[in-house]
Amino acid sequence: MSSPLPEPSEPFAYRLSLAPEVEAFRPEIEHACVFLDHAHGLVRDGAAARVLHYGSAPPEGAIAVPAVVFPQMVSVDTEGLHPKHDALKAAVADGSLVRDGLGLIFLMLARLEERDAPETDHMGRARYEDSLAYRLGCGGEPLADRAARDLAEGLTGGARGNATAYEIIVTHDVDRLRGYHRWWQPLRNGAGDVLKRFSPARALARLHDAYASGHPWRSMRALMDLSEARALQSHFYFMGPSDRASDSPYALTMVPLLRAVVSEILARGHVVGFHPGFGTQGEAALWRAQRDGLAAILDCPLEEGRQHGLGWDAAATPDIWDAAGMRLDGTLGYPESTGFRAGTCRRFAAYSLRDRRTLALQQVCTPVMDFGMFGGKYRNLDHQTALTEGERAAAICREFGGTLVLLNHAGQSDERIQRFFAALMESVA
Repeated sequence: MSSPLPEPSEPFAYRLSLAPEVEAFRPEIEHACVFLDHAHGLVRDGAAARVLHYGSAPPEGAIAVPAVVFPQMVSVDTEGLHPKHDALKAAVADGSLVRDGLGLIFLMLARLEERDAPETDHMGRARYEDSLAYRLGCGGEPLADRAARDLAEGLTGGARGNATAYEIIVTHDVDRLRGYHRWWQPLRNGAGDVLKRFSPARALARLHDAYASGHPWRSMRALMDLSEARALQSHFYFMGPSDRASDSPYALTMVPLLRAVVSEILARGHVVGFHPGFGTQGEAALWRAQRDGLAAILDCPLEEGRQHGLGWDAAATPDIWDAAGMRLDGTLGYPESTGFRAGTCRRFAAYSLRDRRTLALQQVCTPVMDFGMFGGKYRNLDHQTALTEGERAAAICREFGGTLVLLNHAGQSDERIQRFFAALMESVA
């Protein structure tokens, strides 16, 4: 991986020019330019001499970007912008998609390809194997970052450094506060271990983890210790009040304990955020009720977080978060791949596909996730393979001045996971 270039010393001005046939898609193309400008210290100026042109008949001397994505691969109706999935697949197959740097940036950042997805996985999410990056053979590679770098170098006539800086965010989704969601569940599961799976040892281990492991204090303090030893903050994302079976009810049944845990987290200088429950990604009223309920319990601002189960609706979730005044969302990631679901390792502005406008909400991909690497639900990597993948994600973030987001769930009892994160954090911090 190449070393990062120095930050640009001053902004570089350019003028955006659009062919008549793509003028209707100015909001989307300008959104891609917002990312380009943020990444490499560029500014758009209607009087600038240097021209970035999108579409046919470029002015003489302009940096020309062929209009592959717009208007052929999208449609617009009263619900906003939609993808034409068959056209996108064809552009991947014939190689034309990668020639449209601005269109590719927009596709990746806005997750347009995930809207109206014909198939979803067992969690109702857009499938990794259907993603454009996967079909291009690039998996979770930073396609938007690379496209932006190419455009910046074309405009400036040489290598252009990053206007963003490498950082690390260590996050912990709190899917359960104690060793169980509901007090009776370990007893029922332990009985199943004995009567159905004929494993008393497994039952005892399960009951010990649930009732005698010292959680949540042991886990929370160990995670904070791990971050503090490397001068990092831990970001704990808590669920709001919910009685849905897919969520943990601790904001209903363990309120004093929840307040005590959060009080210690804040006293130690760490961050508290929101972990919206399963199914809230498209239900604004439910999302808001959980967030406001948690805020009332904790009496502290909640400005960042991640959706439970990585639930994501490209046409609704960014709007819900933005309307609630949230600052940063770290939902986007593929558990099947250590990489960048939105094609970038940088923080980036969210986009409303319904309203067709850039939002105030910032998003960031989460490339390194404990449950995606270990346990067998998606993969079960050995320590060295997982460490190599995590270090490669860090190297990409260093190269492009990106944000390395790590997800290590609170309440973990698998020592392999803690050894992995200790080694990775020591390496990348």
